[in-house]
Formats: sequence, structure tokens, C-alpha cells
Amino acid sequence: MSLLLAKGSPLRRWGPWIAVFVVTVGILSLATFGTRSAPTAQDRVTTISRSVKCPVCSGESVAESNAPASQEIRRQIAEQVQQGQTDEEIRSFYAAKYGQAILLTPSASGVNALVWILPIVAFAIGIAALVIVFRRWSSMPAERATDEDRELVDSALRAEADNSEIDDDPHGEGASR
Repeated sequence: MSLLLAKGSPLRRWGPWIAVFVVTVGILSLATFGTRSAPTAQDRVTTISRSVKCPVCSGESVAESNAPASQEIRRQIAEQVQQGQTDEEIRSFYAAKYGQAILLTPSASGVNALVWILPIVAFAIGIAALVIVFRRWSSMPAERATDEDRELVDSALRAEADNSEIDDDPHGEGASR
């Protein structure tokens, strides 16, 4: 066991990174695939309503707004869910009717895919940069004081001691007074 954890061994270098990776994947998978029951029809209506913008309100979703137009859209969404349409079909219906601006979350196709991909790419680049920086820091040689350095410090301390013996000023205020 001590051979595996010896200085410079691969496990010692990569062990913490592997642990961080395992914990991160575990947390993300738990958050993504956690124990969820199948959504009810009302859950689906609420979820879809939160992703569709109110056509008359400024910055509110259909779920948040009490405008008559939002109430009508919520009613229509409930009917479409009862008819068995998928969430994406319902969202596409409103995008076709009002334009893509009605959707609060962009689709993950075409140029809009960049909205979903760029944060992941930026995160990966950031992690890679951190790995490179940490590896450089760990591979830098530790600077040690040489004998010449010690002699230089000793001579400076002796010179300081000699100067303090000559100085008769008991208060250390110098000759300015």
C-alpha cells in the first residue's frame, strides 16, 4: 500500500482528481436521474406553462400571469395534454402561432444549440486550464537558500548590528530632531 502512495506515484498524483470526478458525476447523475415519479397531467401543464411566455405581459410566463390571454393558453395546454400531445408538440404549436420568442427556453437545435453547448465547453476549458496550472505549480522546483545566500544575510545582519552600536540615539528617532 505504501508503494502506491509513494511520492511521485500515479495514484498520489491522480487520486484526488479521480475522487473529484467520481463525486461530480455522482452528484450530477443523482440530480438528473433522481427518484422521480411519472409526472401527472397537471405537472405537465405547469411545466409547459412555465416555458411559454405570456403574449401580453412583459417577462412573465403563462404560469405566473393572470392575464386573460395566459388563462386561455393554460386552458389550451391542459386540453392538448388531455389529447395526448407531447410537451414538445405543444411548445412547437405555440412557437408556430406566436413565433420562437414566445418560448422562454430556446430549442436545442440549430444556432440555439450554442446556448446549451457553450457553457459546457467553457466549463471544460476552465477545468483543463486549472489542471494545467496546478500541474505547473506542482512541478516547479522548490527554491532553497544557498550558502552564498546565508553568508549575504549574515553579513547584512552584522552590518546592521555594527550600525546600531554606533548609533547613540536611545529612542531610535535618528538625527532629525
